[in-house]
Amino acid sequence: MKFPLAIVFVALFVAAVGHTARADQKLADFQRVVIADQSNHVERAAADELSHYAGKVVGRELPIVVWSDLTTDAPGLSFFVGIDVAEKVLQKPLGTWSDEEYLLRSTQRGLLLAGDDDGGDPWSLRTSAGSMLAVYTLLDDHLGVHWFWPGPFGEHVPSRPDAVIPTLDVRQRPAFEIRSFELGYTRYHTQEFADSARRWARRARLGWVRSAVFGHSWYDAFNFRNDQSFREHPEWFALVDGKRRPPQMCTTNPAVIERMVEYVLEGKLDIMNISPSDGGGFCECENCRKLDVPGLLSYDNKTVQLSDRIFTYANEIARRVREQNSNRGVGMFAYTYYNRPPVKIERLEPNLYLSFVYQSAAHRNPQNLTEWREAVAGWQKLGAKMVVREGWGNHYYHDLPMVHDEQIIANLAEAKRLGFVAAYGEASKSFATQAPNYWALSRMMWDPTQDTARVMPEFYRSAYGPAAEPMEKFFATYRQSLDANWSALAKHVDTTGVAYANIIGVWRKLIPVAVVDEAEKHLQRAAELAPPGEYADRVAFHRFGQDYTRLMLELLELYRQLAALGVKLDFFSTIDKTTRDDPAERERLLKRAFELGERREEMLLAHRDWAGPDEGLYAFTVERDTRRWHKTVKDELKIDRPSRLAKGTLPTR
Repeated sequence: MKFPLAIVFVALFVAAVGHTARADQKLADFQRVVIADQSNHVERAAADELSHYAGKVVGRELPIVVWSDLTTDAPGLSFFVGIDVAEKVLQKPLGTWSDEEYLLRSTQRGLLLAGDDDGGDPWSLRTSAGSMLAVYTLLDDHLGVHWFWPGPFGEHVPSRPDAVIPTLDVRQRPAFEIRSFELGYTRYHTQEFADSARRWARRARLGWVRSAVFGHSWYDAFNFRNDQSFREHPEWFALVDGKRRPPQMCTTNPAVIERMVEYVLEGKLDIMNISPSDGGGFCECENCRKLDVPGLLSYDNKTVQLSDRIFTYANEIARRVREQNSNRGVGMFAYTYYNRPPVKIERLEPNLYLSFVYQSAAHRNPQNLTEWREAVAGWQKLGAKMVVREGWGNHYYHDLPMVHDEQIIANLAEAKRLGFVAAYGEASKSFATQAPNYWALSRMMWDPTQDTARVMPEFYRSAYGPAAEPMEKFFATYRQSLDANWSALAKHVDTTGVAYANIIGVWRKLIPVAVVDEAEKHLQRAAELAPPGEYADRVAFHRFGQDYTRLMLELLELYRQLAALGVKLDFFSTIDKTTRDDPAERERLLKRAFELGERREEMLLAHRDWAGPDEGLYAFTVERDTRRWHKTVKDELKIDRPSRLAKGTLPTR
C-alpha cells in the first residue's frame, strides 16, 4: 500500500519530535529516568523519587542518566524529568509556567514529567515543585503508590511488573492555591518525625507556595514582646471596663490603621495578615461600638457581633494598601465574634482575602451546615475571596477518634464549587486515631472535583489489604457513634459549632464504652486477617491508638466526675458548678486518675517517631500551665512528681 507524500512526512515528523503517544505504555518498557545535565534540586529530587518508587513497582532498578549520556539508540522508553529535557524531547519551548503548574505528557520516547520548579528546598511546601507534583501524580494516581501518614507503616508500594501507564496529556495547576494542615504542636516533635512529616506532606501533594499569612497580627505589628507600645500609646489599645489594655487594639483609632498599613507594606509576603488577637477583650469605646449593629449577636448568641467594626477596619487597610501597592494582599480571619458577614458594608476590597474559620465536624448538625452555607453566601455577596481555615484535628479532640471523613470530603468538594481558592488549617499528629480524616483531607485538597465515592474505598483497600473490611468497620463504629450522639454536645456555649466547653465534658456520651468495645472486636478481627508485614504493622499501629482512646475516654470522664466532687480542674469545674460531697469516692477516683495520667505520659513518650498521639499537645499544656489536670490530681494526692513531658525534660527540635 502506498501513502500520499504529505502523510509520510507527518508520520516521520511525529516520530522525530516525540509527539504525544497514542497507545498506553507498559511500565516494564521504561529503562531509565533522564534529567538535564544541569538539573536543579527539585528536578533531582523528583528523579530520585521516580527512580526509587517506580523501580520498586516494576521490580528492578531504574537508573538516572543525564541528557548528554543518553544515546540515540538507547533501548526502551524513558521518563524525562524537568522542563529542559522535556523541551529537548519535544524540540520546542513549553512557554511560561504558573506557580506549581505541572505536566505529564506521553510521547513516542516515553513520558515527560515537568513543571514549575524554583530550585529551592524540594521538601519545603514553600518551594514550587511542579516536577515533583507530576511524579507523585504518576506514582499515586496511576501506579498505586500511596503514603498514608508520616513515618513507619505509612508507605505502600505495590508490586506491579505488568503495570500500564495510560496515555497522558495533562498540564495544569492544583485546584487550591494553598493545601496545608499542620500536624499538631510541631516544635515538640522529634527530628525524625519532623523529617518524615515534611516528606509525607510533599508526597501527599500539599503546598503553600503563595507567600501568604492570615493569622493574628497585632502581637507582631505592635510588638507585644515588650510593653513599649502600650506605655507610649495606651490610646491605641482596647478600652475594656473603662481601662485601656492589650491584647486587642482600638480599630477605629487612626494611628492603629496607619500602623497596620505600614505593617502590610513593610512585609515581604504577597498577602500579609491583619487579623486581631485571639480571644476576647475587644474595644468598648464609643467610636468602635457605634459601628456594631444593635441587637445582632455573634456565634455564641451572647456577645455582640463585631463583624461591621472589624471589617470596616480591614477594608480601610486593604484600600490604602492597594492604592500604594496593587500587588499586595491582606489576609483576614472571619472568626468567632466576627465570623458572620457584616451588615452595613456593601463591598469588600478586592485585595482582601477572607480566611473563613469553621469546623466541618459540626456539619453533622444540619443546622450548622445550613449556617455555614448562609454565611458563605453572605460573604460572597460582598465579593470576598474565600479561603478554608479549618480545625480538622485540633486540641479540642484530644487525639480521640473524631472520625469525620465524610464531612471533610463533602465540605471540600462544596467549598471548591463555591469558589474557595485555598484550604489550610490545624490537624493532629495522631493518624493512629484519625487516619481516615487525613487521607480524605489530603486527597480532597489535591483534587476536590474527583469522584468522592472512590476516596475512602481506595484507602482501606490499599492500606489494610486482607484486613480492609474489619478496619473500615473499626473506624465506621466511631463515626456512626458520633453521628448518633452528636446532639449530646453540651450547651455551655450557645452554638451549633464545636465549642471546647461543649465537648470536653461529654466524651463518654459521644463515644460510650460499648462503642469502644464494638470497635475492639473489629480491630481484633483485622489483626487475625492481616498477614505479617505492612498490613499487620498498620493494624498494630491502630492498636496503639485504640489503647490510647480507651485510656483517654476514661481519664476525661474521671476528670468530669472529680470536678463534680469539688476538685478544681480547669474547664471541668467552670462548665458545671454543681458539686457533691463523697470523700471516699473522691479519693478512689483521684488514685485511678493518677494511675491513668501516669500511663498517658508513658504512652506519649513510647513512640514519638510514630504518627501517634501528640506529645506536643500535652507538653504545651505543661509549659503554659493550662489544662493542668494531672498536676492537680498529684497535688490533691500530695504526690511530688514532675511531668516527664515538662520543658527541659522533653527533647524538642
